[in-house]
Amino acid sequence: MAHPDIFYEPPKGQDSGLPHDPFKSFVIPRPIGWISTTSKDGQDNLGPFSQFNNVSFDPPTILFIGHQSLYKRQSKDSVINARDTGEFVWNMATEKLKDQVNASSLEAWDDEFPIAGVTKAPSRVVKPPRVAESPVQFECKVHSVIRIHGDSLVGHSDIVVGRVVAIHVKGEYITPDGLFDVLKAAPLARLGYHQYTAINNVFDMHMPIMPDDTVSAGILGGSRSMVKKDTEKEEKKPEASEEAEEAEEA
Repeated sequence: MAHPDIFYEPPKGQDSGLPHDPFKSFVIPRPIGWISTTSKDGQDNLGPFSQFNNVSFDPPTILFIGHQSLYKRQSKDSVINARDTGEFVWNMATEKLKDQVNASSLEAWDDEFPIAGVTKAPSRVVKPPRVAESPVQFECKVHSVIRIHGDSLVGHSDIVVGRVVAIHVKGEYITPDGLFDVLKAAPLARLGYHQYTAINNVFDMHMPIMPDDTVSAGILGGSRSMVKKDTEKEEKKPEASEEAEEAEEA
C-alpha cells in the first residue's frame, strides 16, 4: 500500500511525520566541500561539508556552509579559521577517497590530516595545505561570511563565500580532447540520511538557444573563446554620448 501524500509547513512547527527528516534527501546530490584551513595559531584543519557549491564561474567563486557544532558549541573550526585568516582550500572528494573524507569529519581538537590518513601538499598562493591525493584543489580567499540564525543550535550556520585564486588539476584526469575525466575521478556526493553516491554516468544535453543568440551556448558549454568574444564585444560597445543621455533625461 502506497504511503499517503505528505504536506507540511516548517515555519508553523510542522514536520513530515516520518521517522527521519527527509529535507536533505530532496536537494540531491550535493557536491562535498572538503575544506582545508589553517588557524591563526598555525594548526591545520580538514573537514567535509555537505552544503557546498559554486557561486559563479566568472570570476570563479564557491561557497561552503558550516552548521553550528553541537559538540564544540560554536561555529565549525573550518569557518572560524577561514574567517580569522581569510583563506581556505577546497579539495575534490572522490569515491576512492570516501573513507578518508568520512574520517576527516571527526570533530577533533587536533589536525584532521593525519586522522584521515591523507598527505599535505603545499599551496602556491594561500597558507592552508591541499590534500595531495585529491585530483582537483581550489585555493581560495574569503570574500564574505554570512551568519544565518536557525531555530535550533545546529540550525545556526555560516555561509563562507570564497574567490578561487588558484586551481590545481592532476594531468591524469584530463582526457585527450581536453575535458575533465569525471568518470575517472568519480566525485563523491552527499544525499540524505547517511547516504552518499558517486558519479558513474554522464550524458550530454544542450539547452535550447534563441536563433540570434550567438554566444550563450558556447559560454554555457565552457568555451573560453566564446567568453573572450563576449568580453571583447562588451568592451567595444559604444558609450552613449552626453547629448543622447541629456535627451533621454528630457
